[in-house]
Amino acid sequence: MAAEFGVTLLGELPLDVRIREQADGGHPTVAAEPGGALARGYIDAARHAAAALARRARDRSTLFPKIVVEDT
Repeated sequence: MAAEFGVTLLGELPLDVRIREQADGGHPTVAAEPGGALARGYIDAARHAAAALARRARDRSTLFPKIVVEDT
């Protein structure tokens, strides 16, 4: 789907009932099984998202006031 829409795939998570069960029980997958395969998907997606944000160009134009010089 990412390729179809021309966007970067940040990660993939399986449809696994343990994700719901852990979240419903108040123990998100990454906290419940930090070394598990399911947690790895979340960690990889988070790292890819952070890297993609770090690579984005920063628009700093809003940090400075707009100065207009008019010829009179």
